[in-house]
Amino acid sequence: PITTAGYLFQNPQIIEVISTMHIHNPVFLLAMLGIPRLSSAALNWSRRKPKPKRAKKGWRRTKTGWERLDLPPEAPLRIGVTFRPNECLQKTKSGDFLSVHYSGTLYSDDKEFDSSVSRQEPFVFQIGRKKMIDGWERGLMRMCIGEKRRLVIPSELAYGTVGAFGSESGKVKPGATIVYEVELLDILDEEGAAPHMVWGL
Repeated sequence: PITTAGYLFQNPQIIEVISTMHIHNPVFLLAMLGIPRLSSAALNWSRRKPKPKRAKKGWRRTKTGWERLDLPPEAPLRIGVTFRPNECLQKTKSGDFLSVHYSGTLYSDDKEFDSSVSRQEPFVFQIGRKKMIDGWERGLMRMCIGEKRRLVIPSELAYGTVGAFGSESGKVKPGATIVYEVELLDILDEEGAAPHMVWGL
């Protein structure tokens, strides 16, 4: 009888015989070779259940996958400059009319709920007059024309405990943290802004 794996691998005739037997079960193969200790370990390994994945910090597991946890409502506004032009002749200030392109997504799963880019129409509004959510009022001050910013806005500075509906049929649930990618296209005076729709957001 074959008693060592070393003899098996040194004997090409035996390797050829085993290959014709189509043995796919490693436990049976090790037992046949007379290596009970190894076959027992292989049996235990084959019966081992995979460990459940632990929740990652700041994330939660759902039926559709992993989602980020929303920031606490009172968390600070996060302002990131993703592009800064070489020249900055004018910066935004309270009372200016701004023309921007933006895309709004949910912090939890990156789903888009609103976008002027999709509509192919710049968004014009007046800053510093409480017509916008606080995240925009604070996050778009002292911004250069051509500059791009990423605003991560906790619910207290966004849509609070009420939530909202976006233009892309997306829903912002109550207490949601939202993310806006904003590009400042131009700073207008009142006359220049008049032909455009001036919204509150």
